[in-house]
Amino acid sequence: MTDYEHHIFVSYRRSDDDWVRWTRDNFVRALRSLLQPRLSRVKIYTDERIETGSTWPHDLAQNHSRSRLLVALLSRDYFESDWCCLELALMHRRERLAKLRTADNTGGLIIPVVIDDGDCFPEAIKAMQPLPLHDFANPFMRSDSPKQEALAELLRERLCPAIEHALGIVPKFDPAWERIAHKKFVKVFRIQSKSQITMPKLKLILR
Repeated sequence: MTDYEHHIFVSYRRSDDDWVRWTRDNFVRALRSLLQPRLSRVKIYTDERIETGSTWPHDLAQNHSRSRLLVALLSRDYFESDWCCLELALMHRRERLAKLRTADNTGGLIIPVVIDDGDCFPEAIKAMQPLPLHDFANPFMRSDSPKQEALAELLRERLCPAIEHALGIVPKFDPAWERIAHKKFVKVFRIQSKSQITMPKLKLILR
């Protein structure tokens, strides 16, 4: 029977190789090591591809739906990505179905952190009280720098306890999540694929 495979799905804008590296080496690597004593054999899923390829929506749907929590690295650029917004929306839908993030049960399955701005975010996101990481959001930050040590300390003090608490309220796995996610991601992929075919033709017409 299908069940959860990951503790955490990291949702972030895969805008270029440097931000992918920062997410993997500076953020996720530290988070995994810090959670290890709390959660034996912690599993964190991070997709490093730049939103391309025909298998993209299938893999994303499977790994998203089989993750217990979603940690979102929020920026202005994040909300311009259809993929990121869908990752966030699908986990928010799961929260509603599980009757989480309500007056009676304030916990949720989305753990937001901010790496850029925050003032222009949707009100629903602001209400989640994201952890600000602006000072550490440097794609060229060395993994052996004092900044990295400070980031790790902040993750240990603030993010790890929030994740541990959220894992205690995760609902039972529902296979329907994967079917819904697959349908939604495939739809976005088809729309984007059509736009990529149409735009070059339009450029030729306008010449």
